[in-house]
Amino acid sequence: MIGDLYQSPLRYGVAYEESSADGITPRPHWAGLMDSLRSIGPAELAFRWTQAEQRIRENGITYNMYGDPLGVHRPWKIDLVPLLIPEAEWRLIEAGIIQRAQLLSLILEDVYHSQSLLKEGLLPAALLYANPAFLRPLVGVNVPCESYLHMLAVDLARSPDGQWWVLANRTQAPSGSGYALENRLIVSELLPELFRASNVQRLASFFRAQREALAQLSERNNPRIVLLTPGPHNETYFEHSYLAKYLGFTLVEGADLTVRDRSVFIKTVGGLEQVDVILRRVDDDFCDPLELRGDSLLGVSGLVEAVVAGNVKVANALGSGVVESAAIMPFLPGLARRLLGDELKLPSVATWWCGQESAMNWVVHNLESIVVKPAFSSVGMEPVFGSELTEADREKLLVRLRSSPHEYVAQEQVQLSTAPVWENEALQSRSIVLRTYVMNTGHGWVAFPGGLVRVAEDRGSIVSMQRGGHSKDAWVLSDGPVDTFSMLPPRNELVQLRRASLVVPSSVADNTFWLGRYVERAENQARIIRSLIPRVQLADDSELESLTCIAACLGTRSARLAEGKRGRTSFNALRRELLALLTDQKRTDSLAATLAEVSRIGDSVRERLSGDMMSLLGQLRSSVQAQKGTFLTSYTAMLTKCLELLSAFSGMERENINRGSGWLFLSLGRRLERAIYLTHELRHVTKPLAVENWAYLERLLEVADSTVTYRTRYYTNLQPLAVLDILMTDEHNPRSLGFQLDHLAELYAKLPRNLPTDRQAIEDAVVSLRQIDLQAMTQRINKAGSHLSDGYEEVDQFLARLENLLPSWSNNLSSHYFSHARTLPITMGSD
Repeated sequence: MIGDLYQSPLRYGVAYEESSADGITPRPHWAGLMDSLRSIGPAELAFRWTQAEQRIRENGITYNMYGDPLGVHRPWKIDLVPLLIPEAEWRLIEAGIIQRAQLLSLILEDVYHSQSLLKEGLLPAALLYANPAFLRPLVGVNVPCESYLHMLAVDLARSPDGQWWVLANRTQAPSGSGYALENRLIVSELLPELFRASNVQRLASFFRAQREALAQLSERNNPRIVLLTPGPHNETYFEHSYLAKYLGFTLVEGADLTVRDRSVFIKTVGGLEQVDVILRRVDDDFCDPLELRGDSLLGVSGLVEAVVAGNVKVANALGSGVVESAAIMPFLPGLARRLLGDELKLPSVATWWCGQESAMNWVVHNLESIVVKPAFSSVGMEPVFGSELTEADREKLLVRLRSSPHEYVAQEQVQLSTAPVWENEALQSRSIVLRTYVMNTGHGWVAFPGGLVRVAEDRGSIVSMQRGGHSKDAWVLSDGPVDTFSMLPPRNELVQLRRASLVVPSSVADNTFWLGRYVERAENQARIIRSLIPRVQLADDSELESLTCIAACLGTRSARLAEGKRGRTSFNALRRELLALLTDQKRTDSLAATLAEVSRIGDSVRERLSGDMMSLLGQLRSSVQAQKGTFLTSYTAMLTKCLELLSAFSGMERENINRGSGWLFLSLGRRLERAIYLTHELRHVTKPLAVENWAYLERLLEVADSTVTYRTRYYTNLQPLAVLDILMTDEHNPRSLGFQLDHLAELYAKLPRNLPTDRQAIEDAVVSLRQIDLQAMTQRINKAGSHLSDGYEEVDQFLARLENLLPSWSNNLSSHYFSHARTLPITMGSD
């Protein structure tokens, strides 16, 4: 072994050590890896690991740990030392998991059709009918390729004698294959010389077979296949996004799909398009709130009816979760003999279903050596280790078991094998579980050569990703040549040129639209607050009203500006309000809350954004942090940094994103939000504005980043009409209202299926604005010698109509493209 790197593991009983039989001499298939690690050395390994961590952050590889403060932003944790499996050993595993997949598929076929196993007493009826995962609406429904399982995941652990045992079967929506692929890409780049020399079986052919198998489920040529995800809040959302992109499928949420005439359609910005195959990552009872679980917000109403009609294929088939329960494991040996005429090649870990009296009695008398788990997912309970219970807790558990024994199973407390992990610049030993996969191609079963290895966080702790565990790559070492197929086409293969945009689901368009709006909202908030901070600290009473006026432009509906003794807002109240608007995430109108929304929405469309844009969004999320005390000036540099990041995002939006439908909605959102803010801000100019409050005009120019433009034309002579000319009617100023309306009309006209009435409404707004003659207004005011506010009625009426038009126009856009609902007629109108 490498004495300077490897710390011999503590012996927990007789646990099997993967890399060495005695803690000193490596097993034959590990010798090359250990020699290679020693030749690389700790310093170089540490450097390579730093590179891997950077890649994980840049690629946004995450896994959500429930209750964790970092939430969906917790980086995926991977160990650089792979688990090595010799080919002869893998052949035994492969045969065992393929046999298990065949068996479970036959059981599902029986329980949803003839139910002969129940009639013969080989499967207890209580085990089936008490299981919420048994979906009665699917009884008698045929499934594609006569197999309920498109993919099966099997969790394996090695016993002290080296035998692999099955801990669990994942039949509903097996996860982890995407993470296993990403682990392979990272580790093979970290250890390229070792990977090439080890003759490792590749993974790409498995995913090619998966793509082809899903396509064969449909009778149509070039079927539309979608990957149904619960959404960005799901712990494995990164994998859903990653696999959809890798396999070339469209990533959708339940809200993206609709059922019409017993067929499933995806809602896109171009209209409805029929879906042929759904690869689901949503638990089956959540898939249809109409037929299955009424409180589900993740599924598609009417999906079961479409499945029954045979108009859409779902993988894995709805109802397949019924055999995921550990309660079925004690019956698998007998069922294998009955259905396959053979013994199980891979045994299950010892399991007792408490619904049987004899098993229940055994569990009661052997609690100290078992783990008690819920038999069904509907039972809210964490695994209970009998050896850790106090006498009082033991009695409470027994009461619970005896009250409803069929709801619980007990399993032997497994002594997991250990493997070396790279930690603190040395090799440590940790417990592991291997999750591997087998897939039905329609012509047979194919096993995933390797899998996802889950590693305990600490020595002797439970293996659980939700509790902070690591992951590993698994290398199956081949004795002969390996298949070097790649999902990427050969470089010399000619491709068919095309410029057609990818399908943009309505939810993606919705999210990009609101991403644009929130980015622009954050910029407006940051500019307004940054403009106010130095003035609030130094201003005298004469400036208070203009500062309050600018603060009102933030558009907050929950403003908390207390009035002073003279019935006006006090400076202290304004300072407190600005501080809250900066950092209080509980206030939806704060900059911190807006940036959080920018990050959240960005995560939900990460597959549509470049790595650079995602990196910027990550920096924006933490760009504004609460400081100690209430000294506002300390936030100025922070706001400047935030604005620099927002400007960088704007540059990437203009220069780096293809001008497809996604970009159109992103830009529409930005222009619409800026127009709404400008309309609100400019209305203050059309109201009676005393000369002593003209400082508002200076702040307004600063917020619109148009101070330099104004001074080059008018020097320092502030006049309301001149400000209106630059910020409202100047079509060459990218910060003007006219510029926003022109672009809204232009962008909307490029959208597919745009509504003539809505297009006309925004074009009428452009015409109305161009009809406003500020020069003539100046002459009238000078000739009449009247108060400066007297000539603004026309402008104010226009802005008032625009304030009503823009939200209604936005609502129609959302209804037409995102909800596919009826829209209401809107016009620019008149007072």
